[in-house]
Amino acid sequence: EVIGLLEFMEEHKVRSYLEIGIWTGGLVRALHGIVDLDLIATADQGYARTQGFDITLPEPVQSYWGNSDTPEFEAWREKLGHIDLVMIDGDHRYAGVKRDFEINRAHPHRFLAFHDITGANRWTTGVAKFWNELNEGHKREICRPHAEIGLDHSVMGIGIWSQVLP
Repeated sequence: EVIGLLEFMEEHKVRSYLEIGIWTGGLVRALHGIVDLDLIATADQGYARTQGFDITLPEPVQSYWGNSDTPEFEAWREKLGHIDLVMIDGDHRYAGVKRDFEINRAHPHRFLAFHDITGANRWTTGVAKFWNELNEGHKREICRPHAEIGLDHSVMGIGIWSQVLP
């Protein structure tokens, strides 16, 4: 699925990226090493650290540490300006996903993406519910089988939404 995301980013010439909910920063590090981005930004509460994991980000990343539903986050997001692709992967509850969508759709962007759209486990059913109910704009799904662990289906999935671009 990450390969599919990279293909999408190349196809649409994505130059700026914001990830909300980074866990340990693995996807951000991978994108930084593969894609030539003008701006990489992250927003996270640092939950991975409370579970004993390190969070490692490349040097040019701009980060907001705190909850994405605060006035402080909204002010920080506004200062970022236009973002080509916003990846929403923080609060997986329905209300949290919807809130992150509404906040970020109000700021200049081209695409809003969601991780875990399959809702394959109990922690991601809110993402799947929101994704399935989203009935405006244009949607693209990147769901690939996890053959490396013997599965013929996706247990995560990435959904990409745009108000105007198919």
